[in-house]
Parts: sequence; structure tokens; C-alpha cells
Amino acid sequence: MWSPGETLVIDGGTEGRLHVFCAVLAWSRVRFVRFAADERADTTLRLLAECFEAIGGVPKVVLADRMGCLKGGVVANVVIPTPAYVRFATHFGFRPDFCEGGDPESKGIVENLVGYAKSDLVVPNELDVADLDGANGWARRWCDEVNARPHSETCAVPAERLVAEGELLGPLPSLRPRRSLPTSRPVCAA
Repeated sequence: MWSPGETLVIDGGTEGRLHVFCAVLAWSRVRFVRFAADERADTTLRLLAECFEAIGGVPKVVLADRMGCLKGGVVANVVIPTPAYVRFATHFGFRPDFCEGGDPESKGIVENLVGYAKSDLVVPNELDVADLDGANGWARRWCDEVNARPHSETCAVPAERLVAEGELLGPLPSLRPRRSLPTSRPVCAA
């Protein structure tokens, strides 16, 4: 069903005050998990850029759940991305897409990962938003571990499949987008 280099599926969730960002490179099944204090658009896009760097390239399509921070609206059941997400996608060279509403199978590949991140990382390690660096250290080690073991569905090692899939990913742009939104400054009248 999935083609190499084609699709990265992303989703998010929360456990207490800790927000989790998850991504799965669909063909190789390489998993990426990071934690954040919120699910704002700038945070989500920063974590997506970090994911691209971690996998070493950019897939053709990023398939997102109907994440409110990336969704500008819905017309005739088609999700319209926000202008910021369109600019980000254009900069990195991928096509943004969204899962079908009410169709859990279209995002099951990543939805399970959100659950595993909560049950395997957050709960047993008592991760908290007060220590994001520590939480993300746990996430990196966990991803290294699960990506080095055979995947239950493909029976292949995701990290090994990434070597082949990596050749089909698009290049990372030489210039990275700003990490945060511009700050507004009050204008003083003279």
C-alpha cells in the first residue's frame, strides 16, 4: 500500500500537560516521537522540521490528522491547510494532505504510535512538561530502540529500510525556516 519516500503520517496527543508529536515514515515504518508544552502551529512545524532532519530528507506527502493548528478550514469535507502550513510545505517541498474525517484506518499507522508513546514513555518514566529536554531524551532513545527492532507488521527493521527509502526522500532545504513566529513590538508615538 505504501511506496518508499512517499508518505509521512503525523498526529499528536496529550498526556496530562505534556503534548506528544508522532510521525511514521509509512514504508519503512521509522517512528519519530517528541514532546512539547503545546500543540500550536509553530511548535508543530518546528517538530516536523526536526523529524525531516532525523530521517534525513523530505517525503513527497505529509498526511496529517485533522490537526486544528494546521487546518484552515473544511470545504465539502476537504481540509484546507492554513497559509503558514502551505508556506512551510512549499519551503520543504512536500504536499500537505489530511486524513479522511471519521476514518480511523487512514491514520491508524500513527495513531497507535501516539498510544505507545504515552504508555511506554510518559507513564512509566513519569515524564512531565517541566522537563522537556529530559522527556525528549527519553523519546530519542526509545525511537532508536524501536527503529532498530523488526516491525511487527513488516517483519523488517525500520532503520535498515530507511537506508533504502532515504535515497527516495527529497533533499532538506539549505535554509531552515525561522524557529518562532515574529514578535510584535508596540509603536511609540513621538
